[in-house]
Amino acid sequence: MIIEFSVKNYRSIRDLQTISFKATGLKSPAGSEIDSNNIVKNNGVSLLKTVGLYGANASGKSNMLMALSYFAHAVRTLAIDSRGVRPLYDPFLFETSNEGCFFQIVLLLNGKKYRYGFVVNKSDNVPGKNSSNDVKIESEWLYGNVDKNMKRLFLRVGNEVKENNLPTSEGMIIPTKLPYPHTLFLVHAAAFDAKGIPMQIANYLTIHTINNIIEKGLFRGVSINIIKESTPFFLSFLKRFNMKYDDIELIDDESYPDNDYSNFPLDKVLLKRTTHDGNNKPLSMNLEYRESSGNKKIFDLAGVLLMAFNMGNTPFLIVIDEIDSNFHPSLLIKLIEMFNNPKINKNNSQLLFTSHDTNLMSPSIMRRDQFYFAEKQEDESTRLYSLADLRGIRNDADFAKQYLAGYYGALPVLNDYTEVEEKRESGKTKERRRYYCINSKGSFEEIK
Repeated sequence: MIIEFSVKNYRSIRDLQTISFKATGLKSPAGSEIDSNNIVKNNGVSLLKTVGLYGANASGKSNMLMALSYFAHAVRTLAIDSRGVRPLYDPFLFETSNEGCFFQIVLLLNGKKYRYGFVVNKSDNVPGKNSSNDVKIESEWLYGNVDKNMKRLFLRVGNEVKENNLPTSEGMIIPTKLPYPHTLFLVHAAAFDAKGIPMQIANYLTIHTINNIIEKGLFRGVSINIIKESTPFFLSFLKRFNMKYDDIELIDDESYPDNDYSNFPLDKVLLKRTTHDGNNKPLSMNLEYRESSGNKKIFDLAGVLLMAFNMGNTPFLIVIDEIDSNFHPSLLIKLIEMFNNPKINKNNSQLLFTSHDTNLMSPSIMRRDQFYFAEKQEDESTRLYSLADLRGIRNDADFAKQYLAGYYGALPVLNDYTEVEEKRESGKTKERRRYYCINSKGSFEEIK
């Protein structure tokens, strides 16, 4: 499970910013099951199942999720290919510096805590942005629980592994010479030891971390595969969202190599239902043209949710940007409650999302430490902070009302649609606001 993720000098994130899934010591209102449902204890560590990130447009919310998504993608990439690392070199635009882009994740895997990270910088050797080797790993590190104590398992500086204390299976020897400056030593080590710690971390980031930022097609691909394996299982899950169908038919589903259905078109998904007019006539409805955008989104999400809630013994991390788009507020609340419900989320999978929907901001749904805010500062950099960091907020307060009233910050700065005229009379400045409306001709007209 993820404990925290930190980023520095990436896109709008200039200073070190961290999102933590570690539960604080606050208590929800008496009689509430929020604490017992929303928190899972793993080897003595209390972790949150869901964390939501709020803030104005262009405040940097998506950049934090993008960083995590590309971080996981980099571990998934072959050692020879720099394309996995390259998107992570995108330093803060409004400051000239040679500093690299910093990323670090803290995980709890198989009861042990690991802290892994690296710094990406531009390559010294290859000029030009379009070169295949235009980025390098400046430094890389891994710390882990060994004999109950945190120990440095490896340290890489430049293209040299300065320290390697990785325990290996069956006396496996991992060569410390890296083939390319952009090659992650974690990926390199995992290739030589399929059962070692680097492979465990790589598996979590590559298999059990799924996002809709750079892997949108993966969501649909999982849904199609589950339909092919167990249509009744998929249909029963859709009914939780009031999508009541008797069967699903996939057209031309055999023409996709390696069962990669990430680009499977929705107009080839037929939803079947029986009429209730006494004739029991079967109907087939094309998902693309007969269903709403919200139901299409549920269809794509359903497979990943089923996998996250039920598959294997390793919790998943699902990363969803703008989770509220095309969703009714009550449906969104249900989705979050499903993640927090231990009877449904049997695998204790976690969800990190961004949203503008304040209906979720209720102490009856999520705790204060489950809400983060992104705020754009005067220097255009992003600052993140948790609602739990703010003092004077009651645990049973109306979070949504206080947020919209400006108590927590992270709101867009909006000016009235007015024209301010300045007239200097007797050394004083007078302001007159002009208000406008749209007249019957569709033109702007001043309201006198």
